[in-house]
Amino acid sequence: MVERCSNRVSNLAHFLTRNAARWPSRPAVVQDGTTWTWSQVDSRVSALATGLKAEFGVTKGDSLLVQAENSVQMIEIMLAAFRLGAIWVPCNFRQAPGETAYAAEKARATVFLCDSSFSAQAEAVQNARPQLAGCVTIGSSDFGTNYEDLVSRHLGHAFANERVNYDDPCWLFFTSGSTGRPKAVVLSHGQIGFVCVNYMADLVPGTTEQDASLVIAPLSHGAGLQLIAQFVAGSAHVLLPRGGFNPATAFELIEKHKISNLFTVPTIVKRLVEDPSVDRFDHSSLRHVIYAGAPMYREDQKLALQKLGNVLVQYYGLGEVTGNITVLRPQDHFLEDGPETRSGTCGTERTGIEVSIQDEDGNHLPPQ
Repeated sequence: MVERCSNRVSNLAHFLTRNAARWPSRPAVVQDGTTWTWSQVDSRVSALATGLKAEFGVTKGDSLLVQAENSVQMIEIMLAAFRLGAIWVPCNFRQAPGETAYAAEKARATVFLCDSSFSAQAEAVQNARPQLAGCVTIGSSDFGTNYEDLVSRHLGHAFANERVNYDDPCWLFFTSGSTGRPKAVVLSHGQIGFVCVNYMADLVPGTTEQDASLVIAPLSHGAGLQLIAQFVAGSAHVLLPRGGFNPATAFELIEKHKISNLFTVPTIVKRLVEDPSVDRFDHSSLRHVIYAGAPMYREDQKLALQKLGNVLVQYYGLGEVTGNITVLRPQDHFLEDGPETRSGTCGTERTGIEVSIQDEDGNHLPPQ
């Protein structure tokens, strides 16, 4: 008798489907004073997925190249890609036209979606990728289909999440690369599904639909993973206004929305705690201030602990493994220097992760 087996997993867009069903009126995304509920985001994502398929022929396995600042549209594009079974390919919004054109070639992009200010990037992409089905712009432009018009034309159309397997790609993640051009890492529905469980267990345990996260870093990189992970809990995501980082604005939003967590890099944590606004606003709702991407100087750790309390969380990893190697929890951070401080450590193994030293044949070696 032959046993049937399956490696089918939940499409990551299922989190959106579930949240819209469970908490239709709860906030999903907030930016510049506007709130989009889970139900609204779900409807708009289905409309976008319908439009991309009907007007541009996007199907499972196609790539959606994106260059945009953090916005509700950036989040919707990601979720529409997942819902379609397509591949989300976000670019750093600061990169030059030639770099975006390279990403378009590397990803074999089907559609380019960008902020309307990126006309030079759109031209470079279209020249590099003649097979491109079209361009969609967030904001009015003379070189692409208007994003909101596309959504409006298809609003009200339901779109079921595409069936996916563990290894079906969903995100082409461009790392900086140590040499030469950026390297593209393929992340799958199954892999990120594991990361979501791991993230909730190790980095933001106890997070629920009652919580809110402040999005500071670009969604095209690590902040995008944090956002996806918290879809599991249904917590709201508050985006900073466009135009650059301002510590006072961040603290104002933390107080207003009772932010419980945020993800950033050590230099931004340093800017936050050194700014006078840290003492003007109530940030007692913060439980997890996650930093990664670089070591944090011990004196900067101490100041952050003094100003914010015992809320620091450090994780270590690479884009290839979605940051999923080690964690230094709040209880592992110490304000006072002592034998338990272990200054310079990047923490311990994450849930489901085994750190080992191996030889060229994969044999485990003793600690060095």
